[in-house]
Amino acid sequence: MLRLFREQIAGWRRWLALIAVLTIVTAAAQAYYPNMVKSAVDRFGKMDQRVLYQLPLLVLAVTSIKAITQYFQTILIQKLVLQVIQSLQSRMFARLTRGDLGFVETESPAAFATRFTSDAMVIREALSRFANGLGDAVKVIGLVASMIYLDWQLSLAALVIFPLAAWPIQKIGRRIRRNSGNMQERTGETAALLNESLAQARTVRAYRLEDGEVARADRAFTELFRANMRIIRG
Repeated sequence: MLRLFREQIAGWRRWLALIAVLTIVTAAAQAYYPNMVKSAVDRFGKMDQRVLYQLPLLVLAVTSIKAITQYFQTILIQKLVLQVIQSLQSRMFARLTRGDLGFVETESPAAFATRFTSDAMVIREALSRFANGLGDAVKVIGLVASMIYLDWQLSLAALVIFPLAAWPIQKIGRRIRRNSGNMQERTGETAALLNESLAQARTVRAYRLEDGEVARADRAFTELFRANMRIIRG
């Protein structure tokens, strides 16, 4: 991920700066919600009637700011990710076109095609999760700061309990990532098998190999099904 950042993403510094600003504003708006609720409750307790018209306007303003900044943040992140994927695909194709034919012939065309489609989508998902993870981290920092401001004792108790809940979540996440990699391998193998079998349809018919090809495809589909089920089960 760091190498990909240096080679592909570092050139988009202005976009990264704008995304960072939008992320901070979004996190600040979200972190302000608890303070807004506390202020409203306190003013209700004091029978302050101004809260009846001030609170709806404040909620509308904060929610609108959060929605607008989050929308443009998402658009910019996805556009940046897609630009990176497009650049990677162009470089990969140029490398294959001008590269050693011996290397190109080591894998089937379907396997290489999978690198441009399925594998590219995996990279896109990884980049999106990485960017969203950074945004979520900023939001967590803002919410923790808001919690400490409102009730530092309860906040400390939550900070002690949180790591206990984070450990099983991390364990499940590692297992899902491992299963995702296995699923991508099965997808590539299945695509290569289908391409090979369909490209040799005349040979299969001539030597009456239909049953063997059907059985081989069924095994590949079964392995792909199992790989997807492992992801679903976590």
